[in-house]
Amino acid sequence: MVKNKFMQLLNQDEQSIDLYIYGDIVSYAWWEDDVDANTIKNQIKDLEVESINVHINSYGGDVFTGIAIYNMLRSHKAKINVYIDSCACSIASVIAMAGDKIYMPKNTLMMIHNCWTWAVGNSKELRKTADDMDTIMNASIESYLAKVNIDREKLVELLDTETWLTAEECVEMGFADEVISLKEEEGINQRAILFNLVQKTKKPVNEKSTEEIVEELKLLIKQETAKNEISEVSEDEEVEEETNNEEVENDSTQKTEESLIGAFLNYIRKGEI
Repeated sequence: MVKNKFMQLLNQDEQSIDLYIYGDIVSYAWWEDDVDANTIKNQIKDLEVESINVHINSYGGDVFTGIAIYNMLRSHKAKINVYIDSCACSIASVIAMAGDKIYMPKNTLMMIHNCWTWAVGNSKELRKTADDMDTIMNASIESYLAKVNIDREKLVELLDTETWLTAEECVEMGFADEVISLKEEEGINQRAILFNLVQKTKKPVNEKSTEEIVEELKLLIKQETAKNEISEVSEDEEVEEETNNEEVENDSTQKTEESLIGAFLNYIRKGEI
């Protein structure tokens, strides 16, 4: 079997690792773009990290393999962050449901449908195959229902019509948690902030523990975030906005901190500072 370049762990540090699922979901990996459950099991079973960032770009594949990967991720003690990098189709969308948080850039898609197969035989055998397919499909349905905020009837309707969903639609129905904007002006320029963090902590970083660095980064991130925020509303509107959206803003700040801290620690791991 050739070395799998489409399903691998990257950027491992004390905090997190990145797992890339780029390719077809199969029971046994024959080609370099195949994704199988055994390989993922061997990659993550002994990991001692706080979070696993799962990046997905897949048209789907084998249902049973996908369910196994879903359950492996769900049962792992690390926090699972799922990022749809292009599309998560068919059983790959079920794997995505394992995420504690699911992020989709605005230009990504998810496709859900009923599972299908090939079959030959007499009328009784074909009827049994159809019944078996309904039973097998229920495994995927239960996986979706554990995450989404729509009812079973609506979900089945979407599956029956083989539905493509935008990032916004996924968030609206609970298939994802957050849409990642493609416009830099709609968020904080994280690249600029990271550069400033590197410059400010460059000299003493090797003399500090990871915990000390993280605490220092949190303070610096708040300072840099304040510098980069541009208000587009009046003071009265700003007060009202802050009152109504305090929890959302706090959650956004925490996600920004996690993202920047993870990127910064990768700099340390690579010896680039």
